[in-house]
Amino acid sequence: MAVVINTNVDALKIQSLLNTSTSKMSTTMQKMSSGLKILSAKDDAAGTVISAKMQVQLNGNQIAQKNVQNANALLSTAEGNLDVVEDNLSRIRDLTLQAKNGTYSEEEIKAMQDEVEQRIAEIDRINNSAEYSSLKLFGDDDGLAGKGATFQVGADAGVDNTIKASEKLFEKVTFSALTGIGTTKYSLTELAKNDGFTADGVDEKGDDEVDFDTAIRALDNAINNITDRKSIIGSTGNRMDSALSTLTTQFENLSSAKSIITDADVAAEASSFVQQQILQQVSTSLLAQANQAPSIALSLV
Repeated sequence: MAVVINTNVDALKIQSLLNTSTSKMSTTMQKMSSGLKILSAKDDAAGTVISAKMQVQLNGNQIAQKNVQNANALLSTAEGNLDVVEDNLSRIRDLTLQAKNGTYSEEEIKAMQDEVEQRIAEIDRINNSAEYSSLKLFGDDDGLAGKGATFQVGADAGVDNTIKASEKLFEKVTFSALTGIGTTKYSLTELAKNDGFTADGVDEKGDDEVDFDTAIRALDNAINNITDRKSIIGSTGNRMDSALSTLTTQFENLSSAKSIITDADVAAEASSFVQQQILQQVSTSLLAQANQAPSIALSLV
């Protein structure tokens, strides 16, 4: 090999290798400190695109999980109010059945009537006041009672990612709406006198008089209406729980897949760092020697 002064080829080659090992060390340190395998698109163009799409799905999945939790809260709130309505209807039925027995005085029946009126007032109050957030739960024909509730339980568009609760669940729960009997005309005293009261179509006899038996049947229908709604809540709630379980599993699997693409293997990166560090040290030592190589020409002068 020729002895030259102007161009130190060995030094240039070693300097290039030194720059390479130093650059790789810097990249490895960034990966270890950030925990990421992909620091920029140039590291893995395809992986960058795939991981970005996965992140969109993960974000959507988390929103869908929150949607399911909010939907379950709405259904639980509705069920709690329906429980109270059912309790009041059951008590009114008990009092009606009790008053039907001919062992009570007019004064005692009036006392029962006072409780009935309070129970009816409470049922109607629930219908008017029950809300979830700013949504009126019952009787709003422009809201839930008109179109039901559609819950978004998936990260994508389409009906396959929604669950709907029927509008029947949110219909009026006033006493008159449930029984067909005018609230101001439900009188145990009048029933006891067998005078009847206006029924708004409940009376199966075809006239506008309602007796104890018709009133009890109307209350039974009202209670069945409430239990049917609670059945809707139960079946919808089961679907929501299933959707939440599916979302949780999808989130775990998708997170794992994304991790393979984007997360750095710290152990592997640490080994690479040590390797590049050794190469850097060796290159530095050899570069010093290569820089001294042209000085051999002095011995020839």
